[in-house]
Amino acid sequence: MPPMDPNRAGLLVFLLIIMLLTPESASPGQRLAFQEFLKAQKSRRDVMLNSTFDEGPVDLEGISNPPIPYEIQSIATELWDSQLPEPDSEDEISFYHNITGLMRGEWNSVDMGLSPVELPRSSEYLQRQAQLDNTTGTVMWESSADNRNITESEGIMTFDISESRSSGSIQLIEANLNIQDKQGKNGHDIPLRGIHFVETGNIVMTTTSRKFAGIFSIPFLTLTEDRFNQSFTPFVFEINNTIAELEAIYQHDINPSFNGPTGSTDSCEYIVYLQVHASPLSPIDMELIEGELRFPRGQPHKEIPKISLSSMVYSPNCGILLESRSSVGEKIERFWIRAGHAAQVAGILTLIEIWLLMRQMNDTNTPSTVSKLSFWTIGLMSLVDGYLCMGYLAAAIFMESTFLPFMTVAFLSFLLVSVFGMRYLILIYRIQRPENHNAAAAATTAPTTDGLPLPATATPQTDQANMGTANNGNDDGRSDVSLLYSRFYFILLGVIFLTLNASTWQRPYRRVFQRSLFLIVNSYWVPQIYRNVMRGCRRAYKWEFVLGMSLIRLVPMFYLYLFDGNIIFHEVEPIWAMIISGWVWLQICVLVSQEVLGPRFFVPGNLLPSAYDYHPPLSIPDLESRAAVGDDQPTVSTDREGGVVVMGPTDCAICMQQIELPRELFAQVEHNEDSIAGTSTAGSSATALLARRNYMVTPCRHIFHTQCLESWMRFKLQCPTCRNALPPL
Repeated sequence: MPPMDPNRAGLLVFLLIIMLLTPESASPGQRLAFQEFLKAQKSRRDVMLNSTFDEGPVDLEGISNPPIPYEIQSIATELWDSQLPEPDSEDEISFYHNITGLMRGEWNSVDMGLSPVELPRSSEYLQRQAQLDNTTGTVMWESSADNRNITESEGIMTFDISESRSSGSIQLIEANLNIQDKQGKNGHDIPLRGIHFVETGNIVMTTTSRKFAGIFSIPFLTLTEDRFNQSFTPFVFEINNTIAELEAIYQHDINPSFNGPTGSTDSCEYIVYLQVHASPLSPIDMELIEGELRFPRGQPHKEIPKISLSSMVYSPNCGILLESRSSVGEKIERFWIRAGHAAQVAGILTLIEIWLLMRQMNDTNTPSTVSKLSFWTIGLMSLVDGYLCMGYLAAAIFMESTFLPFMTVAFLSFLLVSVFGMRYLILIYRIQRPENHNAAAAATTAPTTDGLPLPATATPQTDQANMGTANNGNDDGRSDVSLLYSRFYFILLGVIFLTLNASTWQRPYRRVFQRSLFLIVNSYWVPQIYRNVMRGCRRAYKWEFVLGMSLIRLVPMFYLYLFDGNIIFHEVEPIWAMIISGWVWLQICVLVSQEVLGPRFFVPGNLLPSAYDYHPPLSIPDLESRAAVGDDQPTVSTDREGGVVVMGPTDCAICMQQIELPRELFAQVEHNEDSIAGTSTAGSSATALLARRNYMVTPCRHIFHTQCLESWMRFKLQCPTCRNALPPL
């Protein structure tokens, strides 16, 4: 079958997008149901307009008369009067006029023997029930949540409050109340709407649904006739505006139906009373702080106080009463400032990461140096950076006030991942791609001229200096690079979806997943340790890269686990901060030990594949054997037991300077002059082990300074003396 024309394929995709984005036309039944819905809202409004405080609400869905029992009214009155100053007090107090922000606190259930009350039905509700059931959702002030019964006795309560910025004494307020138990299970999200008396810090909010006209009863829930009169006009104005918006939708919208559930008939409805705690600042100082937070002008002001609330949550049809003595948070403007500072710090750290990675890439610019790197170490770092990039991008989209700083750090993270990280990964992958082929070929290679078998990592039949380009001429690696890109982004999206799904798990499982994930993403040096062991190599990365990346990547963990004011509200856990940092530093200590003591010092040799040791113990023969050696002989050779024996002058052919052999060699010779074999081997003490790091012996038995040969092997994996192939470090 011939492939589809790209132009036709593009046209097909375009038509599919148009079909998906085109709204469906409403059926006559849907428009009729929506019209009945508007009539129901207008009827509720008319009932509220024709009622007084003394008469109470009459013929409103779900609203009794009186709207709350006497016991609840007494608790609400006590709550609202708790922050008023004493009559003879001269202390000056003030309240926040706008409390938009996020407040968290503990709650407990109050057992007052309350019985669930059946919500009353209005006469018009029963008449319109059939038409209203045909609508598919809710609008404006109605709640679409299915509020379940709360059976726990205590837990955590979170208020996400959004308040209008009017300058009057009465302000409209919206909130989402999240209620969870101590273990983070059985979460309840309750949308609320109500009013805020800014001069006294009193707030009342309710849910609203088809069976509970909560928002229309708000004036009757204000406890006093004076508050009823204050709140009546603003509420009528708000409801009229909302009904006008609904009528505009009905007149102009193609499809005046709504998606989403309307909540079950047995869901709980809630009435919530809040009291903002008074601040010791004067009203003038509080007004200055709120003005400076909203429109920064650089004016000096006193320390910004936190917002603290006391609350009472009552459900009439479920008989629930919850109390919270203190829910603490901060102004949303203050949160934006902290989020902006966090984004700036993240941007600086990302720039440092880019700088460190560029220096590391410049330092490993040859096949011999790249062959020592672990592909998975850079891959894990890039995966974490890609995840953070998506997180910064999401923060920029959903937090409009911090769009610029988070978009900047998202762009820098994108550069770090896509330009530098992926480029480095591709380089490592292409150079290490022939490893399996070379390892198989090395098993059939011939021994060296002096009878020693080559190590498993050596491939004398192929020029190791050009191993990165020793590919099949018909395969340029592009298919593998494409596969690398697709796998990387597939894993990245999988991790993102997994973490999003884990955020909905119960708290114990969520914490286990989070801690395990943090340990895994901070195990980026483990693959390098493993590669050092398997290949017998060391010093793959610059130490500034190892230490710099480790410190930078620990900063987000410390921010989440040690800083109580982190912007994602992660709980403080100093013990886990110590565990993660200790795990990272343990990996660094192993890398240091591999650098000093050898890459395989902690693993039994019989468990590992063979690899050439450039720092073997040296033996010095007796004086007669040394005198018989001519000047044209190699400086070192091999005895019958396979040991390395110093046979001639020990001059480095690279720097032309003499190599100082460990003193232990000569001391051991003097002490064992009567040895049967006529030779002496240096001990395996720690001192001797460190002393052997001063020289390197090649498989072709030439000796060099360690620093000289390592510098040479960064560019060529050939012996400087005889040009034989050398196994990589």
